[in-house]
Amino acid sequence: MLEIRHYVKKVLNTAFHVVDLPSVSLDALWFDVFFLRTGQGKTTVFPKSFDSITNQNLKALHIILANLLYDKESQIPDFSKDSLFEYLTNTLQILCELVPNYNTWTTDAERAEELIRSLFHSLGFLPENETKEYFRDRYLSIDSRERIRILDETKKAQERAKEILRQMKLKEEEEAASKYNRE
Repeated sequence: MLEIRHYVKKVLNTAFHVVDLPSVSLDALWFDVFFLRTGQGKTTVFPKSFDSITNQNLKALHIILANLLYDKESQIPDFSKDSLFEYLTNTLQILCELVPNYNTWTTDAERAEELIRSLFHSLGFLPENETKEYFRDRYLSIDSRERIRILDETKKAQERAKEILRQMKLKEEEEAASKYNRE
């Protein structure tokens, strides 16, 4: 494998200006990827067709990843079709919901890196010059799902702190009123 920056650059250089999203056959793209990688032709690559996808942003993410995996110079090792299918049907859908505009993935280097790292994480790949620990730490630091989880936890903690302060203030007021009544 190459360094992560090679793959990020590949994503950032995806040429969407020459793609007519509505007319692209995702099944044909994935067929080409697997034919190039395995040399075997099959009429169906995955157990489910991706041509029924109408969400243009999700379709664009498929194109970005197919383009990346099709690249002969990327030195991406063999991978399990089942792992890729799982990633494409589950994780990619979630990423598309979190970052709904596909242009963000091709114009923001951190989002491009997140897309690559999420794919590599699912397929068990480790880019050149990275340890498993570094890969995991970097992935978690840019993962949109992790960022949203942390923001939710922070919001809940702030709400709890506000409630505690409110209760303390109420108790102080009750004590002050009780003291006033005694005097």
